[in-house]
Amino acid sequence: MLVLALALGALAAVVPSVDGRSFGGFLTHRIVCAIKGGCDDGDAQLARAYGKKEAGRVRDLAPDMVYEPGEPSIPVDFRECRKPECSEAPGDRRLDAHRTHAGKRATVFTHVVRRGGRTYIQYWLYYPDSNSAFAGSDHMWNSTPLRYAKRYPGYHPDDWESYQVRIDRDGKTWVRASAHDHYKGCKRGWCKNRWTPRTGWTRVSRGSHAGHIPEHGQRRERTSTADALRLVPLEKLPGRSRYRPLDEGIKPPWKKEVWKEPSSNGT
Repeated sequence: MLVLALALGALAAVVPSVDGRSFGGFLTHRIVCAIKGGCDDGDAQLARAYGKKEAGRVRDLAPDMVYEPGEPSIPVDFRECRKPECSEAPGDRRLDAHRTHAGKRATVFTHVVRRGGRTYIQYWLYYPDSNSAFAGSDHMWNSTPLRYAKRYPGYHPDDWESYQVRIDRDGKTWVRASAHDHYKGCKRGWCKNRWTPRTGWTRVSRGSHAGHIPEHGQRRERTSTADALRLVPLEKLPGRSRYRPLDEGIKPPWKKEVWKEPSSNGT
């Protein structure tokens, strides 16, 4: 305990100002992993896929995620969980959530592309379903006879969202998040299909999981901080060819235009 206290004291003296929530998640996760003798964070897979140096950058630039209140799900591994109930985590706003009630790990898939002197890192988030809750439209639909005639048009199974990082030749880093049929930098209208400066955070909307980049870090909301996310490279993922969408209109990442053309605005 004395050694740990001295180490933490020394760390406080040299670490620059950081977000308390993300640093707290990092510290707790590392202590737990040390006690357990290691954690399966996917870092060995990243190193095999990208090389040690690039794998470190993929890990370092992974997003801290913050969820709009009322959103029950966290991103999961589609090979293990394709039903909403196995992706649901506790909803406490003070919680840094990395496991669902069903014991599934918070998982983010990765893909690295290089184009025109730039490096793009794509972080792909899988949720078993999407249910748009804009302006209470889901509740309004379910209160009418239409709910007996057809499926709510704002709902579909299989939801792939993304957080993308662009690293320019000069080292400047820009980000964007998928939001319905386009991308968002900040939440404001002028940020549509714009790359904006990296804050380290991405925010997940309730129901639809549409994202945007918070301009002022995270609020008092539930999070999944980056250091405890399991990262899985998609490039050579075993079992990828066996993936079958639950909705014919939903494409997995490797079938999307942006997979090959990372500057594309197609989601």
